[in-house]
Amino acid sequence: MTDVQKPGTPKRVTMVGEPRNTSAGSRGSAKRNGSPEKRVPSAVQRWKRQHEQSMMEKLVGLRNTKKELTKISKEQATNLARKIPTELLARDWLNVIEATLETRAYLVEKLMPTLILGMEKLLNEADKRGLANGSDKRDPNFNPINHLAQYLMRNNPRYSNFSEASPYVRSLREVNEELKKELFNIEDNRLARIKAEAKRRRDEREKMEEQKMFEQKERMKLLMKQFMEWCVNPSGSVELQLLQNALRSFVELSERFPDHLSEAAKLSHPLEPTDVTGKALTVKEFAKYFASYTSELNSELFDRFMLHMTKCAAAHRSLSHREARRIHLTNLFLSCDHSGIGLLDRHRVLSLFENYWDSAKEEIKHNLRNPRKWPVVEVDEADDTLSDDEEVKEEQIPSLPATTEPPRSPPPVTAEPREQTIVEQKEDEASDKGEPTPETQQQDAKEEQTDQKIEEKPEQQKEDGEKEAGPEQTTEQVAEKKPEEAEKEEENKGEGQEKEKTDTELKQEEQKPESAKEEETAELLKKDEAKPEENKETTDIDTSGKESDTKPDESGSQKSETKEGGTSTELPDQGPEPPSTAGETTEQQKADESIEEKEKEGDIESDVALTGELLQSQPKTPGTGTQQAVSFAEGTNFEREKTAMTQISRSHSQMSIFDENSVNVSQFVQLTETFLGDEPSTKGFETLMKYIKSEYQETEEEKMERLVRARREAMSSRRKMLLDQLFDKWDNDGSGYLDQDEVENVMMKYKDGQESEAIETAKVEMKKKTKHPTDNRLSKREFRNFVTLVADAMPGADAEFEYFIEFLNNSVEQASDMLNRTYAERIRGEARKKWLQYIITAADTGGASIEPVYKAVFQALYKDAEAHGGGKNISANISMLERNTTDRTRGDVVLRYVAATTEDADFLLGKILYKDMMGISFSAVETGKPIHVPRVANHGNIMFWNPYRKPDEREGSFIVIPLKDRRKRVFGLLGIDTLSDHHTKSIFITHEIQFFQGVAKSFSIAYHAIDMRKKLLRITESAVSWIHRRSPHVKEVVAYIVEPDEESKDFVLRKMMMTDKRGSIQNMQNPPRLERKDNLFRDYLFKAVDNSESVSADAYGERHLAFPLRDDQGRASAILDISIGEMKQLPSHENREVQRMLRLLQMAHKEITKEMAGEEKNVVLEAEQNEESRMDIMFDRLMLMELRENVNKLDTKAFAELRSYNDPPRIVHDILKSVKAIFDFEETEQGLYDDWQQMKGQINNELLQKLATYDPTAGQDLIQPEKIEKYLKDVPHGEVAKHSSVPAQHMYNWVFVCLSLIEHTLKMRENNADILPPESEKENSGENLLQQETEAES
Repeated sequence: MTDVQKPGTPKRVTMVGEPRNTSAGSRGSAKRNGSPEKRVPSAVQRWKRQHEQSMMEKLVGLRNTKKELTKISKEQATNLARKIPTELLARDWLNVIEATLETRAYLVEKLMPTLILGMEKLLNEADKRGLANGSDKRDPNFNPINHLAQYLMRNNPRYSNFSEASPYVRSLREVNEELKKELFNIEDNRLARIKAEAKRRRDEREKMEEQKMFEQKERMKLLMKQFMEWCVNPSGSVELQLLQNALRSFVELSERFPDHLSEAAKLSHPLEPTDVTGKALTVKEFAKYFASYTSELNSELFDRFMLHMTKCAAAHRSLSHREARRIHLTNLFLSCDHSGIGLLDRHRVLSLFENYWDSAKEEIKHNLRNPRKWPVVEVDEADDTLSDDEEVKEEQIPSLPATTEPPRSPPPVTAEPREQTIVEQKEDEASDKGEPTPETQQQDAKEEQTDQKIEEKPEQQKEDGEKEAGPEQTTEQVAEKKPEEAEKEEENKGEGQEKEKTDTELKQEEQKPESAKEEETAELLKKDEAKPEENKETTDIDTSGKESDTKPDESGSQKSETKEGGTSTELPDQGPEPPSTAGETTEQQKADESIEEKEKEGDIESDVALTGELLQSQPKTPGTGTQQAVSFAEGTNFEREKTAMTQISRSHSQMSIFDENSVNVSQFVQLTETFLGDEPSTKGFETLMKYIKSEYQETEEEKMERLVRARREAMSSRRKMLLDQLFDKWDNDGSGYLDQDEVENVMMKYKDGQESEAIETAKVEMKKKTKHPTDNRLSKREFRNFVTLVADAMPGADAEFEYFIEFLNNSVEQASDMLNRTYAERIRGEARKKWLQYIITAADTGGASIEPVYKAVFQALYKDAEAHGGGKNISANISMLERNTTDRTRGDVVLRYVAATTEDADFLLGKILYKDMMGISFSAVETGKPIHVPRVANHGNIMFWNPYRKPDEREGSFIVIPLKDRRKRVFGLLGIDTLSDHHTKSIFITHEIQFFQGVAKSFSIAYHAIDMRKKLLRITESAVSWIHRRSPHVKEVVAYIVEPDEESKDFVLRKMMMTDKRGSIQNMQNPPRLERKDNLFRDYLFKAVDNSESVSADAYGERHLAFPLRDDQGRASAILDISIGEMKQLPSHENREVQRMLRLLQMAHKEITKEMAGEEKNVVLEAEQNEESRMDIMFDRLMLMELRENVNKLDTKAFAELRSYNDPPRIVHDILKSVKAIFDFEETEQGLYDDWQQMKGQINNELLQKLATYDPTAGQDLIQPEKIEKYLKDVPHGEVAKHSSVPAQHMYNWVFVCLSLIEHTLKMRENNADILPPESEKENSGENLLQQETEAES
């Protein structure tokens, strides 16, 4: 019997009766060897083994039986398949696939009958040889391919019909006949099918065209219906410029559509340039014009387009209503401008707004904006003590008139106000048309003056009677009545009520304490009276064109006489216009007389109802009978001062300077519109107009003060203009500097040296004011200061200034004659100054890019070398001073070449010049003076970067010019050479070197202007990220910079930065330009720049807030456009955060501007030592400084509130734990401060001190921000303000600012493993050069 083994194992056979090797010897030997003894199998084991063997035999038998049954079933299936009729097999060729019909017919007729029989013979032969049924057997004498080929050749159907005997072949013949019939039917109907398909397509095309024509007609109807929404002009037409702006705005908005719509939202043809001719379209032209652009838009896009057009039409209608209001507000401004200088007291206007707001009815107040909130007032003036939902009650805040309110501060006149607005333009038009001049209108003015005096006497008598007999009224009672009188003025227009009201105002003016202002005005007047020249001639500026006489009374007061129509016309750079005939009368005089008569009768609405036509003919609306204007004597220097102010104002087209104390006409109109809101009611607008007109009053002292300030500002502006002209005349070659010794020598000749003491005094004063070392050269600003100091040190400074400047001008002209300066040299100087101006213009219009400046510098050098340098072939390069971060052993600073002309670009760009290398560059850096090498080949210490230039080709001249900032620190070099010039004489001469210095000066100005813009954008990026972080409802923030436009004489906006839907910031690589004419529906941006004020407006259905960033002069240099979507205003806490961020951004802008002007840097944190990282953390640092101030303001009561909690809110506890984690991270992590009682003990003055002095950027072991943020993950920002805990709010903000600073510091250290040296080292490396120079000179 054999043992059955598993498959795959070696077979082992055990015979029955075989003896087993189980002897005792073997067992004994096993024991001795220590191996275990083999045990004898028991009976159970033997039985088990036998059972397994028997079961395996049964399984093998069952498997063999199953194989046999499967083989039998396959043979039966094969036999059954052979019994199927051959007709069924042949019928398989008749299927419904028409595409293969011809192929099947050919195969069945020609090939298949013989091939099928051949295959049958082949299979039978293979079966006979035992090669079928999957056998692996091979027969070398049998080749199936040869066998089949042999059969086909022997049974060719052309010569044999053996195949016809097969029933299968007969079936194929029948199938072939049916296939031929089917094929014939298909061939016969193919043409019909082609015709049917063509007809179907034609019908579909015609149907689509009909549908398209119907859709076009429907669109034309919609567009013609849309025209009615646009047409606000009585002529029944719409300006083409508006429609082009609407199309352009749709293209911009389509970029925000989903991807499948954005790609399809393309107009039929490109947009044409915006029309500036004033062309208008009728209704048919309107519809045809839009249809030509929207013909390829699908239905969904066209619906979006029509919705956009509806929004633009609504904005256009709103704009037309706003323009009508602006006319009325302009007239209101003119009527309130009693002194005639084109400025109003801003604080007084805001006070009137507040009084009107407090006393207004709810129906009117609903549409107004709170005058104590932004954007009516600026962010640093806004009152954040009340939320936006709270209102000031009338009984809590009395309505005080402006005349009874003590002035907040004397309103200074800005240096360049916008006095030349509508009135001055109309005066120029009147002078061109030959309208009456001041001489022809003096007679009417004198008659009007007499009438006013007659009216004043009974009013004074009535006022005196009221003082004696009438009961005394307190200021509060009068204040409560005045808003009510302003609202009821429509119903009560009686003359008696107006006179009574005026008498009350006069009485209040007399009772008003004005000691401070009177003293200041008296001092100003005494100073003016002390000047002998000004006692004879009094000058003033009157932008409205009004001149009047003022004569001092015996008591010291001044009586004013109003001269109606006393306008003085002027043209720039021309003298006074000759007077016209005295008997000439115009429509303007008639209008003046009619308006004056109405005002005498007490009709306050006369100025409010002025139309635009009347505004053009009325340059200045006279005040009421009781309001007198201060006038000055004729024959003064008024015209010269006014002309200077006019030229300066026009040089900054349409841009106003922001002054917190005064507003011009444009700012007043914008401020009032902001206060009125988006949709002011007619009643509210009228009552506000009447209230301001009746309540805005000025005393004689205030008028005089304004006029004196305006005169001083005019004189200062005129001085600046004269000194700049003198400097340009003196600096003929445009070097940008004058030699101080030469200037002093010329000054010493004035009065034969009698004013030498004044010159020495000015030098001493100038050295005291100068914070940095001087190099005996005067820039334009320093020259202006020096001459002003000299003139002020002379006795009778104001009178002497004109003579002194005239002497200097004559001296410069005489010096030019003595130097034989030819006409060609003067033309050369003018051309060079124009080229230098191109460099500065490239910086102003280049979108904060330095590349246009490099190009302008090289172009200026090329043009000068060709025109005035004898046709030299020059090469130039610019290198910047940088700190050495690679190899400190080779010097602390290096020079990196950042720009070069084309022939040297491949060899210079990106190269670094170290101190230990050859060259004269670092000598120029150390001395701060230009170094000229006339013969490069003979010098021996010149670095040649071009290795392919042969030694004999190194002939020419080379010069390096240091580039200096405002503090005269070297920050780079300008190198110029003539190595590529093959002329024998290519040496730079004196006037060329002076021009190169001017190029370096202009490049320095341009470079620092761009650098300031780049720094501002980096800080703005930080501010925008904080705005999105703290205000989730802010949808988008866009940053623009303001650039001048030489073509339109206006400004443009350059889009520099924007945020996407997720709040991430995108910096524009190629910033687009926004012109005013192309963005009429985003005019709020240009208004914010025009007035330098915040503007709130709707654009394309979204609310936008435009915030201007101002320079040191008060002009808007950048705009931040904040979009909040369809909301009318942000939630209270988010609005406060946005205002806070904007205020800090403005502070950062001012700080950068001061640094660029030459002031010292304000370094507070340790990380600010590195200039690169300083801009990234400056905004956070300002936030930290503000929070430190807020924490210092908290008293013990504020923290007693926190300690008073027995079980504080979880938010407060988490905030305190995050604060402690910054100072004591390990203790906080261990849970020491989870207990409130333990935390309460840490709230003390020591914690206050730590909050006020902690520097998050100091130290080496900074905590990862993520470890502290986990304590605040359940503290939403909006919930902190709801707990009304001021200390908790401050600490919450403090923690986030510290975390942001820590994150910036860690990134900085990660990016700069080798920490750069402090900024002081860089200053020492370049700034000590001036000290060395001074020592060398001494």
